[in-house]
Amino acid sequence: MAGPDASAVAALRSYTTPVNAIYVGFLDIVGDPIRVTTAPYDLVVGSGATGDADLDGHTFSAVDPKFISVGSITMKEGGADTVTCQLSGLIGVDTTLLNQIGDKTNWQGRVARLWQMQIDESLAQVGAIWPWFTGYMTVPKIIGDKTHQIIELEIESYLSFMRAASFRSYLNQSDYDSGDLSAQASIAVANGQSASGAAVAAASAASVYGYRGSTGKPVFL
Repeated sequence: MAGPDASAVAALRSYTTPVNAIYVGFLDIVGDPIRVTTAPYDLVVGSGATGDADLDGHTFSAVDPKFISVGSITMKEGGADTVTCQLSGLIGVDTTLLNQIGDKTNWQGRVARLWQMQIDESLAQVGAIWPWFTGYMTVPKIIGDKTHQIIELEIESYLSFMRAASFRSYLNQSDYDSGDLSAQASIAVANGQSASGAAVAAASAASVYGYRGSTGKPVFL
């Protein structure tokens, strides 16, 4: 994952130039792509300014950062964890928005991208915009009550989206160790046979239980 360029890092290390990190987001919704930023002004990215087609030549509308929540990125084996984004401050959700959210084809599996950039006290950009997270959208959901609603959207990383469940168990052990017949043996025992096909005799009480001294009472081994 890329990070701030030299100019942005220098500003962070100077301790004399207060800077604030802001988000720049793109949601590839069918028929109505959304481009927003938490900067206090509409962000206009010039043509060819970054070399990124999803940024260059586009305007990102300013939204109040108080109503936008972006979860942290957790890195783990297999890639980044899912990132959760929330839009709050909604008094009500009208029918049009409900229909847009309810149509899975508008969202599910489509690209969502997040970038970060820094601005100083004068609101000027410090350094370049850098990519922060890219993934695929799931279907958003509405949570809340009669007083207010929150729209929550999860963005899965490429690896999470592409990775299917393996459905493997100990029964697949022989795929990795041809000499391991534990799966075959356990199935045979469950069916009352040995691995070779011979019938398995029922275990006697003495083989399953031990006996405690002179009391003769069984003790489970």
